[in-house]
Amino acid sequence: MKRNIHWNEKTVGIVSLGCPKNASDTERMISDLSGRGYSVVPDLGEAEILLVNTCSFVTDARQESIDTILELSRYKEEGKAKFLVGAGCLVSRYRDQMGTLIPEMDLALTTFEEGRLGEILDEVGGVAPTTKPLLTFPLAESRLTPPHRSYVKVSEGCDHPCTFCSIPLARGGQVSRPQEDILAEIRHLSSRGVKEVTLIAQDLTRYGHDLGFSEGLSVLLDRIDREGGVPWVRLLYAYPTLVTETLLKTIRESKNILPYLDIPLQHVDEGILGAMKRPGSVDFMKRLVDRIRDAVPGIVLRTTFIVGFPGEGEKEFESLLRFVEWARFDHVGVFAFSREEGTPSFDLPGQVPHRIRMRRRKDLMALSAKIALEKNRSLEGRILPVLIEGLSEQSDLVLSGRIKGMAPDGIDGEVLVLSGQGRPGDIVDCRIVKAHAYDLEAWEIGVPEPGE
Repeated sequence: MKRNIHWNEKTVGIVSLGCPKNASDTERMISDLSGRGYSVVPDLGEAEILLVNTCSFVTDARQESIDTILELSRYKEEGKAKFLVGAGCLVSRYRDQMGTLIPEMDLALTTFEEGRLGEILDEVGGVAPTTKPLLTFPLAESRLTPPHRSYVKVSEGCDHPCTFCSIPLARGGQVSRPQEDILAEIRHLSSRGVKEVTLIAQDLTRYGHDLGFSEGLSVLLDRIDREGGVPWVRLLYAYPTLVTETLLKTIRESKNILPYLDIPLQHVDEGILGAMKRPGSVDFMKRLVDRIRDAVPGIVLRTTFIVGFPGEGEKEFESLLRFVEWARFDHVGVFAFSREEGTPSFDLPGQVPHRIRMRRRKDLMALSAKIALEKNRSLEGRILPVLIEGLSEQSDLVLSGRIKGMAPDGIDGEVLVLSGQGRPGDIVDCRIVKAHAYDLEAWEIGVPEPGE
């Protein structure tokens, strides 16, 4: 690693790739750098330091990360850049190989070292280093999300042995943030006018297990509900066997924890789940869905499935289709199996041809869209609170918003507010007037309908 570089302006150019967890990491690095006198500039050609926060979830994401690093390296020849940093999942997964694979990169920073970026850059520039405790984050003043909403990471890494997943290779085992650290961040966000916080982790339901709490998530949610001050708090990524009665009771009785739960089931066939090293069966999944809906009436359920996993035949896929038809989830994401280097599923027998994987994905998505349209039509005529995001990307003549049952960033669609005056961050009552498979049309109550 280069050392004793003189920073003239301490300017940083950043490209953040991948999922909301990566975006949250990037925000914290920006906050740490800002507190040390560095400033983020939008023009990469004007930056002395370049940072790429990489993703390695699937092959395409890895290639995009590599291409981005190589693209930014040219600024060391053509711009002001003196130092190129790679961080995130790709770097963590291939740390020992990065110097050989991409010699243009001056520093490879794993996900557990990202909190030291400012310290390392100070050291490179000749400033005496300081230390910070692991997973205790500075309050992020800079956000990659709009001012009215934010992601809050509650833990890093994952302890589950899923054979298809490369995330433990990149991020390691689970480490939970202290409750007080999370609460301080949420209170800070509330003071800045944030209306929605989405809690993220690779497995939210294991939050606090490494700290000695068997019901750590429920305890945390109860405190967030009482002390956080944010009107909408959303949960992403729960593990099927860890959805406890205590957690469901907490959701049901809270004021601000939204009745929304994302539980990636991945499959329902017992043999396929066994090959994935995940628990469950069709009967288990049905009991789980019934139990959740009984405990929290009206809860919105989102899930994801993997089709074309090694060993999946037509019988196993048909079982999955029948289950989805029975369960009638509000939102479904479908992934075609991707062979990921270094994961146990890479060499499993019974690999499914690409064309069959893609056909099954298309079939399951079509079924899910049909169910989503039917469920959305049941909302027509109802008056629901809508969080306004701003102008819709579909048309600058209408506003875009989301009801409580829609996660941000296009995950679950949007509400097109055809007639409204709400500003970004406002929560306004709207009447749903038309349903589509993923989106809804509405008008704000108290505002004349279009054409009146």
